[in-house]
Amino acid sequence: MDLYPSGCWTSGLEVPRLHKSADAAAGDGLAIGQMLSGRYRIERELGEGGMGVVYLVSDQQVVGETFAVKLLKEALDPQALQLLREEVRQTRKLSHPNIVDMHSVNVDGKRLYVLMEYLEGKTLNTLLDEEFGRGMPFSHAWPIIEDVGAALGNAHDHNVIHSDLKPANVFLTTSGRTKLLDFGIARVSRGPLLHARTGPLALTPGYASCEMLEGKEADRRDDIYSFACVIYEMLCGERPFGELTALEARQAGSKVLPLERLSREQDAALAQALAFDREGRTPSVEVLLGALGADRTPHRRPVAVLGTAIVAALAAVGLTYVILKFWVPRHSAVVQSIAPTAEQATTHAVTVVPFNPPPRSIAVLPFVDMSEKHDQEYFSDGLSEELIDSLTKIHDLYVPARTSSFFFKGKPTTISEIAKALNVANVLEGSVRKSGNRLRITAQLVRADNGYHLWSETYDRQFDDIFKIQDEISAAVIAALKASILNKDASRATPTASTEAYTLYLQARAIAENAPQLADYQRAIDYLQRALKLDPAFARAWAALASYQAYAYEYFTYGEYQGVRSEAQYAASRALDLDPKLSDAHMAMSQILYDLEGNWTAAELQINEALALDPYNADALIWASAIARVQSRFAQAIEYAQKAIAQDPLNAWAYGVFSNACLASGRLDDAESAWRKALKLAPTMAQLHFIFGVVQIAHRKPAEALEKMEEETNVAYRDVGRALALDALGRKNEADRALAVAEAKYAGIVEYPIAQVYAGRHEPDEAFVWLERAYQRRSGWVPWIPWDPLLNNLRKDPRFTALLRKLNLPE
Repeated sequence: MDLYPSGCWTSGLEVPRLHKSADAAAGDGLAIGQMLSGRYRIERELGEGGMGVVYLVSDQQVVGETFAVKLLKEALDPQALQLLREEVRQTRKLSHPNIVDMHSVNVDGKRLYVLMEYLEGKTLNTLLDEEFGRGMPFSHAWPIIEDVGAALGNAHDHNVIHSDLKPANVFLTTSGRTKLLDFGIARVSRGPLLHARTGPLALTPGYASCEMLEGKEADRRDDIYSFACVIYEMLCGERPFGELTALEARQAGSKVLPLERLSREQDAALAQALAFDREGRTPSVEVLLGALGADRTPHRRPVAVLGTAIVAALAAVGLTYVILKFWVPRHSAVVQSIAPTAEQATTHAVTVVPFNPPPRSIAVLPFVDMSEKHDQEYFSDGLSEELIDSLTKIHDLYVPARTSSFFFKGKPTTISEIAKALNVANVLEGSVRKSGNRLRITAQLVRADNGYHLWSETYDRQFDDIFKIQDEISAAVIAALKASILNKDASRATPTASTEAYTLYLQARAIAENAPQLADYQRAIDYLQRALKLDPAFARAWAALASYQAYAYEYFTYGEYQGVRSEAQYAASRALDLDPKLSDAHMAMSQILYDLEGNWTAAELQINEALALDPYNADALIWASAIARVQSRFAQAIEYAQKAIAQDPLNAWAYGVFSNACLASGRLDDAESAWRKALKLAPTMAQLHFIFGVVQIAHRKPAEALEKMEEETNVAYRDVGRALALDALGRKNEADRALAVAEAKYAGIVEYPIAQVYAGRHEPDEAFVWLERAYQRRSGWVPWIPWDPLLNNLRKDPRFTALLRKLNLPE
């Protein structure tokens, strides 16, 4: 297990004096069962290195969540701690399936620890030592090379340089995915840390370019050199220049020896990537991958290549050059070229957590559009959604909701990983090809534990037979699962007689569910209106129309209030008249009553009806949580949100309503944890960063709040969020400027957050003016009023009680 080997190097620059903390010393150890920050329970030690001890911990506030924790041996001074947090924040922004997640830097008394993703598998250097001492076949190496290249390419796109790529920082999970570790030492190539030349770099000489060994600023071409060293070692078991560093090899006039496993063109590509001078080196990861794999088709790596060892991933992660800058003794670092020691390569076996999903469970993945023009994605998504809807109606069959199943769309994820994330025993996947009016649909049912196909079938049909095909596939899946269920349990009425109307409906759904802006909602509404002209009896289209009209008004102030309210009400009523047993119709009506009318009692009656018709409707559970919260029934709000998460475990808004319910009831740690999960699932969704910033302000973490506000994707909320956070930091002049921008540009959108700013400033007159404006517009924030902690300064004012009565909200 590589915990920064002694071969690491720093420049000879002076470093501050160490601050030894007896409480933080690894020698003190942490006992099994001991708690960190009152939240993370120590389960076992995973490994120890020169910088710290790594433990497996379980989160006591989120059931089933585990992490790796690196408890550092030395205490950092405030400046170093801030730099370390900045490094972890930059790492989090990468958010890539082939980059390990680093969550946060935390302090527990005098203990300093880093919370990281916990993985099972082994490092590449261990794999090479144990199974491929003389190198691995190119067919085995290529998928790993692709994954590492994808991780590096993503980092370079974000102006982040790894700076210490080596086999010990390449991790192969038991599920067959490669993860790149130790982005803690990466620096933003155009950020303040670069220009400040803050101090020493951390690197491993045997994989470092000449420029890095000379102490020059990191460049993406330095990562390419290191990557080429790793590739070379994977294929032959030796580094390109043996025990020589790049500087020593250049001085000795060494050349890269060709490899028998590669073609002449591939050898030339690898040699260019290993050029001693940057100017002659391969310019990008994409160019290198293209040259090495020009004739190859990407494919999955066989899990068998990993062997049977299970190791703790992140015990191998050295943290950052920041740590080295502040920790490495002044005269202890020398440039040397050594291979990892046996101790550094040691891995520690851990127990595998059993995967034991309900046997009667299935996830339906989005079917892949294989049409020649790739223009049928909306249709293939719609087919998957119909199958989910059909199978959900089967008694005693667990089917994750659409949001969670579609979370993996377009991501290089294995069936095993998806099944574990969704806790299902079976996965249904397939493809759609459309040519003219003909469809070819292929579907296959796969067992998650062993990858065996339980059933597969290909359907060639006319486009008009789509609903019949959906029923056939549903029935075949049920039979393959050997469920003692009659087919009638899965049947449902055809949603529309018009294939063209159905196509428009699917297109509208696809547009509106991909983090839309106002123009996208307008297009979706237009498609639904066109569908309803073709089939005025299409109940689902009416329900969707009502919902999208309410969303467009709430988020973008689309249209005039009375007009939107009237049109949305009519659409929801039409849906209910046409199909009183359509859960989505009752949910749409509940949304209108909640968002546009503030009639909480009637909204609750409608959502209860929706849940009675479909108890597993995650969206309805989310609305039920919001309705319970506005009426100050916080325990019930939390319960509904937890049920939504159980049904749709990758739905960001499910975690959002859980967080809001926790915030309302004063459970700030839980609220913060849930918003972190929401942001991880939907990092670009509007308002998520703003609301997380509000949680941080309530938690008295203004610096973290400002960081989140700056990341908000909606510019109106970003500006008003800055004002909130800057006020909390005491930076009033800056806050005034941000508030002035919000009031001048976005007064008709962010009335409620502006009221939050004035409430925090103890300026009640202005706060109530803006709250009244929010009420008059029927802002979606109004239901926050009874419990919002940022309005606490207003609660003793008689006007606050009067406002609650006016809104028919609990006092």
